[in-house]
Amino acid sequence: MKKFFFYTLAFFFYYLLITALVFSFSYISLINGKTYDFFWVKSIQKQIYFKGYRNIWQNNTNCTDFDIHLLYKPKIGNCAFINPEFKTLLKFDEFSRNHNILRDNNFFDEYLIVLGDSIAMGWGVNDDETFSYLLEKKLKKRVYNMAVSSYGSVREIKKLKLSPYYKNSKTIIIQYHPNDLGENKELDINKIYSKKEFQNNFGDKSSNLKRYELILGTFKSSIRLFFSDINDFIFKDNNLELIDFSIHKKYLENVLKENVDLNKKRVIIFLPLNPWQKVINFPNNSDQFEYIQIKMDKSDFFIIDDHPNKFGHLRIASRLFDYF
Repeated sequence: MKKFFFYTLAFFFYYLLITALVFSFSYISLINGKTYDFFWVKSIQKQIYFKGYRNIWQNNTNCTDFDIHLLYKPKIGNCAFINPEFKTLLKFDEFSRNHNILRDNNFFDEYLIVLGDSIAMGWGVNDDETFSYLLEKKLKKRVYNMAVSSYGSVREIKKLKLSPYYKNSKTIIIQYHPNDLGENKELDINKIYSKKEFQNNFGDKSSNLKRYELILGTFKSSIRLFFSDINDFIFKDNNLELIDFSIHKKYLENVLKENVDLNKKRVIIFLPLNPWQKVINFPNNSDQFEYIQIKMDKSDFFIIDDHPNKFGHLRIASRLFDYF
């Protein structure tokens, strides 16, 4: 019995020691801008990143302004957005992210509108790396990237209708994300926001979490992440995020039917499907809506940030170009 107790105690001591070493390597690497797709290390770095080390675009007061109709909107001009895996400069005009390819409006009889959240906006990529830029380059048609980080379909449509582009637009491309469901179910498209709501929800919170609290909290999580990684490796298919799209379709289409003139607009909805996701009940095209599922590879994403990198945006642009 004493021997068993001794071995158990020794096991936990050495396991905590190894955890401390791996955690220290992961943390120091991350704060120095290095991320690694290594077993356990990646999970620890993601934990640190998402628990408080990550810069969030809409929380950056240099990037967003209060808006009475949308809660917040991009500030006109340049916005520096930096995280360990990228250093980007985003340029916005009054209504869209500006990628400066085809600017002569007389050239266009037809243009495309892109709506979406941070994926379509281009979180982590430069102006000339977004799929909107690449699609415009391929199609030789003006593409207005009106996507904004964290917007659901309700505010995406509202933003479009407040712009000068809605009336004459013929094709609307919507990048959908499962996170849109909550807003699509609950948000009144006519809601008016107060500046207090903006300050409470999207003020700059970068200093709210003290470093020692971040280290302590994520170190405790690291103790179990070793076993979580083993479980994910052995039972990969069982641990996929399951998306029943029939639920999303219902609320998304309600928003569109109530707020978009579908007799005059072509609406294309695409879902970028991450390698860790599985979708069921994905719809076929109908008279009113066209649906595309774009399967992404692991290499299409940053290592710890769950957004598509420049290769992911290239894949999306190529898939949309082929569809057109």
